[in-house]
Amino acid sequence: MNIAIILASGAGKRMGANKNKVLLMIDEKPIIYHTIKVFEKAKDINKILLIVNEKDKGIFEKIVKKNKFRKIIDIISGGKERQDSGFNGVKFIDKNIKNKKNLILLFHNGANPFVNEKEIKNSVREAKKCGASVVAHKTKDTIRQVNKNGMSLGVIDRTKLWNMQTPQSIKFFLAKKAFEKAKKDKFLGTDDVSLVERLGKKVKIISASDNNFKITTPKDLALAKILLKNNF
Repeated sequence: MNIAIILASGAGKRMGANKNKVLLMIDEKPIIYHTIKVFEKAKDINKILLIVNEKDKGIFEKIVKKNKFRKIIDIISGGKERQDSGFNGVKFIDKNIKNKKNLILLFHNGANPFVNEKEIKNSVREAKKCGASVVAHKTKDTIRQVNKNGMSLGVIDRTKLWNMQTPQSIKFFLAKKAFEKAKKDKFLGTDDVSLVERLGKKVKIISASDNNFKITTPKDLALAKILLKNNF
């Protein structure tokens, strides 16, 4: 079984909106609708768990009901940090899903609506092989390391650098161990698979499509509207 955990409880401060950015509209539908739709249609996804801000829960419930999303097993509240929300998802599944032997969890940002089915399929496949996987973009720009005074310390070899996206897929028992360890150590990672790496486990990097990006700023939102309008 494969369960997508869609994380949609962020405040979206960088967007400058007065509400959760995944509730902003593109093509007359909220961003979260487009994200859920991909996983709803994906053959490799059996169930979806939606994690939201408690105050917005009623709004998300209406979206799910209106669009008749059948794979969603529940809508639960997130935590203070994204990692806390992910851990809430792990704990919910641990309590409510009986057979977890071959279970893969796919942690996905609600603000990444252009993930495609191929990425989901590859993510699941590699997580089954390696324990954990993440889709990412190979870094294209020249990257420099800079000191505290703003002076360049030289160019970093970009051939080994990747920009992480989602989904980030992890075998259930490995995810549970990784999140529990991070909680115990009071460690806050920058993404889900970094918690797995703290356990000394390997993570497979999968090339992401160009359109799989996180909508964070007004510029990102404008680009998303163009992509959707032109059926990219």
